[in-house]
Amino acid sequence: MRKITALIAGAAIIAAIVLSFSSCARTYPAKTEEQIVDMLSDCGIETAGSCTKKTVTIPDEFGEVYERYNELQKRQGFDLCRYRSREAVVYTFPVASVDGVHTDFTEAHVMVCDDIVIGGDLAETGLSGEMLPLLSRGKNN
Repeated sequence: MRKITALIAGAAIIAAIVLSFSSCARTYPAKTEEQIVDMLSDCGIETAGSCTKKTVTIPDEFGEVYERYNELQKRQGFDLCRYRSREAVVYTFPVASVDGVHTDFTEAHVMVCDDIVIGGDLAETGLSGEMLPLLSRGKNN
């Protein structure tokens, strides 16, 4: 009887782990800028013009700043640890509105590797410099 109870408990734990990972493990295709703009739109973020791109290398060892940035990513279901020592392209879009509210001095940064979104943020470029997750709003959440 103990073995059956232990097996049932083990199965329940495994099921809970799988469900928790599947609920946050979304993938967003990013082969084109249009796909990225569509994802941002689904998140309630409307862009205002063309983007800039830059290639970055995700460090093998994370310092304090990268650890904090990755915590922001983890809250969205991303984890940059999987991409250590890899190159990614960061797309930076000027933002016109967030959730229908006009914004000034705001940018959306979207990190792409292997044609999928691996992270991103919504950043104020003004004095406050606040950084927020991309996926905390919109109809996908």
